[in-house]
Amino acid sequence: MRSPAELFDLSGRRAVVTGASSGIGRRLALVLAAAGAEVLVVARREQRLVQLAQEHPALAARLHPAGVDLLSDGAAAAVAERADTVLGGCDIVVGAAGMSGGLAGSCAFDGGLFERVLRLNVTQQAALTAALFPALAASGQGRVIHVASIYGLGAEQMGPLTPYVVSKHALVGLTRSQAVEWSPHGITVNALAPGHIPTEMTEARLQDPAYAAGLLPRYPLGRFGRLEELDTAVLFLASPASTFVTGIVLPVDGGWSCR
Repeated sequence: MRSPAELFDLSGRRAVVTGASSGIGRRLALVLAAAGAEVLVVARREQRLVQLAQEHPALAARLHPAGVDLLSDGAAAAVAERADTVLGGCDIVVGAAGMSGGLAGSCAFDGGLFERVLRLNVTQQAALTAALFPALAASGQGRVIHVASIYGLGAEQMGPLTPYVVSKHALVGLTRSQAVEWSPHGITVNALAPGHIPTEMTEARLQDPAYAAGLLPRYPLGRFGRLEELDTAVLFLASPASTFVTGIVLPVDGGWSCR
């Protein structure tokens, strides 16, 4: 029987984490590196990736910056090439890059906004994982973790976020489809569905007293989440502890999805 330490040990594993310059992506990259993985940290703001390594000297040797704008043409192929040259392959992909698009409903349709949100949150996630598929299949124990949202399970009630909600529902669909299609290759595909966690993208809104007062009653635990509360969830899905788990959406949401 393997010990818990062995089950969650990622030594020798190679990971690609997008959206790693801030927020959830940044945190998850650090968690995987701390567990022993070599991590290609991907984001548009390369200087922030360099700073990430500088701020964590104990992990710096396992954090490899890759400044790539995922909205640019050829971005998926560029990341896959960097994974091959820098890491020598890929065993784990964590797709945390995303954008909210701000308050936008479905009555006054903004096609350009829809296109941008869906392109980053879904299309490029699909393109990136497809570009890395050969490496994941060669691994024999590939792991794909899409960072979805509770808004992939329901809708915002404090103001319309339609493009974002649609994109996260689509990401859940991508997760389940890939899980079925890629299972013969030894690849598991799952999604995290975080609740409201203060990050660079969300902090200002969550600190608004009126918004918080309207939203907090949806949480049985009576508070918003913390970044570190995603640590064990991503480790579980990335590690040998989850070999028989695929196609799930794991809420880390303080009970939001129970309401």
